[in-house]
Amino acid sequence: MDNEIKQLAPEFAYFEIKKLIMLKKLKPGQKLSESALSREIGVSRTPVREALRRLAGEGWLNMIPDMGIWISSPTRREILNAYEFRVKLEAWGVEMAMPNVTPLLITRLEDCLEEEAAIYKGFEKAEKYLEANSRFHLLIAEASGNDSLVQHVKIAINRTDIYMVFYEDYYDFENNCSLPEHRDILESIKNMDVNEAIKKIQAHVHRGFEDLHLKY
Repeated sequence: MDNEIKQLAPEFAYFEIKKLIMLKKLKPGQKLSESALSREIGVSRTPVREALRRLAGEGWLNMIPDMGIWISSPTRREILNAYEFRVKLEAWGVEMAMPNVTPLLITRLEDCLEEEAAIYKGFEKAEKYLEANSRFHLLIAEASGNDSLVQHVKIAINRTDIYMVFYEDYYDFENNCSLPEHRDILESIKNMDVNEAIKKIQAHVHRGFEDLHLKY
């Protein structure tokens, strides 16, 4: 039992620390303390240290040897570069996916939007929002049949999701346009209108950048 607890502790620490970030209880640029986090989430410093390394690898944190650990604080240019990169990738993904659109893909995209709508209505936990939002985009990329593209889209989404958590009121569903924009994109895909689908997904990702509350 003790060994099982030791194995689960880093995973528990990872999700607890990530939850603090997603709930904005830890802010960009804030320095973290292993001992303080250990006390707050109720595990020893070793699993906390492992969790922090994992979060740093994903881009949530910056770790500087012999200096400390901070919540990431990207520059405006870094953020803009990430969104511009994602715009190019997703536009290409839509173009490549269009010849491969099937009734099954449409059904899977519709199911994804139903899940997203349930989150908007409060029927599901809001923490699932990022997962549902990302799945819609990944389904389109996967339909391209290009594994390299899918991997890069996944990385780009993960990066911009971090920025959204840091700098956007992403739980403010009354003013969140993601769901209606996803519906518009899906409508263009159903109509096999590749040009409109590309324009809509580009505008959708650009809006993600514009919705960030950047003070610099």
